[in-house]
Amino acid sequence: MFPLSIYGEILTVNDGKEIEGDIVSASAEVVTFRRKSDHQLFKFNLSMLSIKSRKMVQEYHATSRYQVTKLSVPLDLKTMRQVTSKIDYLVEARLKELRLGKTSKIDDYTFIRRAYLTIIGRIPTATEIEEYKSSSFSSRSELIDSLLEHPGFVSHQLNWMSDLLRIQDRPANTNTNIGGIYRQWVREALEKNMPYDQLARSLIASSGEILNGDPEISYYLRDRGMQEDNLSHTVRVFMGTRLQCAMCHDHPFDRWTQREFYEMTAFTSGIGNVTLREQNKKIGQLGKLINKEAGPNAGKFTQFRNQVRDSIIFGIDNNGTGKIKLPVDFASETGEPGDLVYAKAILAPQVKLSSEGSDNSRTVFSEWITDPVNPRFSLVIANRLWKRVFGIGVIEPVDTLTDDTAASNEPLITFLEKLMVSVNYNTKEYMRVLLNTDLFNRASVKSDPGPPELFSFSGMPLRRMTGEQVWDSLVVLVYNDIDEQTRAPDDLSSRLMTINQRYKDLSAEEILNDFKAINDQGKGRRLVDYVITDTDKKKLPDARLVRSSYLKYPESGGHLIRQFGGSDKEQIENSNYEPNTTQVLSLLNGFVEKNILSNKNADFIVSMKNEKNVNKQIESVFISTLGRKPTIKETSQLKTMIAKPDGWKHVAWIMLNSHEFMFIK
Repeated sequence: MFPLSIYGEILTVNDGKEIEGDIVSASAEVVTFRRKSDHQLFKFNLSMLSIKSRKMVQEYHATSRYQVTKLSVPLDLKTMRQVTSKIDYLVEARLKELRLGKTSKIDDYTFIRRAYLTIIGRIPTATEIEEYKSSSFSSRSELIDSLLEHPGFVSHQLNWMSDLLRIQDRPANTNTNIGGIYRQWVREALEKNMPYDQLARSLIASSGEILNGDPEISYYLRDRGMQEDNLSHTVRVFMGTRLQCAMCHDHPFDRWTQREFYEMTAFTSGIGNVTLREQNKKIGQLGKLINKEAGPNAGKFTQFRNQVRDSIIFGIDNNGTGKIKLPVDFASETGEPGDLVYAKAILAPQVKLSSEGSDNSRTVFSEWITDPVNPRFSLVIANRLWKRVFGIGVIEPVDTLTDDTAASNEPLITFLEKLMVSVNYNTKEYMRVLLNTDLFNRASVKSDPGPPELFSFSGMPLRRMTGEQVWDSLVVLVYNDIDEQTRAPDDLSSRLMTINQRYKDLSAEEILNDFKAINDQGKGRRLVDYVITDTDKKKLPDARLVRSSYLKYPESGGHLIRQFGGSDKEQIENSNYEPNTTQVLSLLNGFVEKNILSNKNADFIVSMKNEKNVNKQIESVFISTLGRKPTIKETSQLKTMIAKPDGWKHVAWIMLNSHEFMFIK
């Protein structure tokens, strides 16, 4: 299956001829090759090789990748036009090859709704549409720029990142919502527009104490006690490569051996159970003291102890050892159970730690993954964000790259990869480029697009809203100010910080004595944070009607977000778009009726009722829900209905349960 020989490599040139030998060296453009038959050295341009051989050289042997010009961000108007024109040219060139045409341009109403849902994850309000139509923005580009700086952009991106990183409020084997620390760190990284390569390095190389200045350790806490699974997730998230099969045996469908899997895992050795030894020991002593001295308060003090435990024990006190023993059930012929192996990279640029191991292997690992020479890091994030904007990746699936992976448009994905490096992994600027393309302004493809890996981008694919987009689009009908700080709940991670600062330096005996002292203050409360903190939660009207990025991660299975495909955050990007009966029932008998149609204070209802003219009421419903004005025919059909008692409820219900509301055209 893979072109490997006992001598080295088999290269295929463009005319189909094969050459067997060794690759002596390789760069982004040139390879030096020693032929097996006569040991003669050849130096030739990679363009002479077949696409598959070229990719093999670049992925496993190259010491450089692409020569790119770093661009000043934000891009000036001239550069923006050059870059977007190049993207549109590459898309259209592929369409010409396939003899396909482009879809038509969309009108302003369709564009506004598409831009809001794509960039900030919700439909626009009637006021926002009116602001655009009244020329508050002189161009679509200005609207895009405004939305990219809107607080809703961070909220929408956070939902996506949380699915990618599987962020849960309460990771396995914890008793508090310490996962909220992780979510808050990612939120702040997005608010600061942290470059993606820096974000990846921060997570992978993290060490220290989670509540004492190093929240990035949450990345390892998420897979606490499962180092091999964490490595598998890391490679899949940041390199689009699935190694999990090689955890138990040589990979049956890819080139990776079980030994290579553990050589990669060795980079992260040292994370253990993500606990600080001395603090963990202290918590064990505290448990014994509670059993011995707490008497009737033992149950309450144990709950206190659990909160204190989760506030002080989590951390990593090393930077990686770079070595690991093969497991007892090691099945590959490439080693024996118990063998000590050392960290070694599976792709270029080649990194291999010495037999002495390392004291900073996670740092080395993070730098290797994010190196622009790494053939998959830049490619994968460029492709993931293309899919985020346009609905389908240039490479599909986005996280199953193999030696045989082919893009639907090779020149396009190559250009996008270079663009990501050129803008220094500024994902917001990269998205700004994509959003300003002609393609983003084209109508959706109405016919069946066929397999995603063959999609040609003659227009946008027709997409259904995500569960989070449905939720946020419904909530904004109740509270038009959904993205204002007044509708944001408190960051409760501060409560865990308070516990940490109070107890991290106390002995087990001192902690128990403090429990006894505060016992009477608690008035029966069994959570220590409510006893020792002075502030209460922010009181929000309809506290559950907030942005989805502030709700539980993940929400319960019966929640509207989950019913509309929201992820359980157990697997990477585990959301889905499959329709089901519970979705209809949720809207029919649940959220819409209770929170919108029967809520006389909902902004959507107030706005509509303020319209005295029947035609204007119908227009208000259409603008608020579908983002457009009704046609003459639609107005005529609905006049009779809206004139009946509570007729506006029926009209609104029809709009909110329509396919047009649920889909992004």
